[in-house]
Amino acid sequence: MRYLLAFILRIVICMKYTKYSILLCLVLMLFACKRNDGFVNTELGFSFKHCTTNKNTPKVKAGDVVFGQMKIMLNNKTLISSNYGKPDRLFVVDKNAKEGGIDEFLITLHIGDSALMVCPADSMAKYLKDREFKPEDKVWIYLTINQIISTEDVTEYTKEKQLRDAQEDERLTQFVLRKYDQAEQQSTGLFYINKKEGTGKKAEFGKMVAVNYTVCDTTGRIIDSNVEEVARKGNIYKENILYAPFEFMLGDDALISGWGQGISLMKEGGHAVLVIPSRLAYGDVKYRSIEPYTPLVFDVYLLKVE
Repeated sequence: MRYLLAFILRIVICMKYTKYSILLCLVLMLFACKRNDGFVNTELGFSFKHCTTNKNTPKVKAGDVVFGQMKIMLNNKTLISSNYGKPDRLFVVDKNAKEGGIDEFLITLHIGDSALMVCPADSMAKYLKDREFKPEDKVWIYLTINQIISTEDVTEYTKEKQLRDAQEDERLTQFVLRKYDQAEQQSTGLFYINKKEGTGKKAEFGKMVAVNYTVCDTTGRIIDSNVEEVARKGNIYKENILYAPFEFMLGDDALISGWGQGISLMKEGGHAVLVIPSRLAYGDVKYRSIEPYTPLVFDVYLLKVE
């Protein structure tokens, strides 16, 4: 999520919620935050508010890593970013928190709590570098705490993850060398294979795009497709599915990041293959028939860019 604050680190930790419970959680949180004022204002220009509190659950401590869901809005009107439905690592709580700052507020929260933080936009400008702010602008941060992990535990987790990612990268490199000699590896680890250069508009984040796609694992097993002929061939056809171009806004946080990164390299009318490491897909989470730590191979036709 390219718009999140600099201290938001991308380690995918999905909690076992259904999409309905996540939606309910968001609705309840927003309702709780709007039903009364209840803000605490600081001399630094920050405003904080507890929306729901769970005093019987563990509390955030200085040095802890906070995982959860966060929605960032400009003036509470324009969405900047949201990871609701996909809990992530959000903050490392500073042990030397400034009085009246974000870290001092974070240590008042418990697992399951929701809160609202309103920050002067100029204090966030260095983290949201692709945004221009007016002096009176405010950044609104809606926050739900899902998990707290000590620094020591995260360090061990990070070491294991780095080793696993390195081993997966080596296997993917060998796979790509065998199958796609024209592959271009991006800095994120994504492999991009340009099968046909498009001649239309470039796909850019924030634009609506329409695509046909087929996704496989590295064994060639077809996992999903919005093309009926391919779905039938792969024995995944379902009567209740509408097989039609898939339209979405590029950069939508509900979609895996590797897909958005790959499509953003394409132009309308183009055809590409994206080899996506698991860390840019579903990570350590099982999603439908996709096992944890599964790299994905997307065959994508970019039909339209709005």
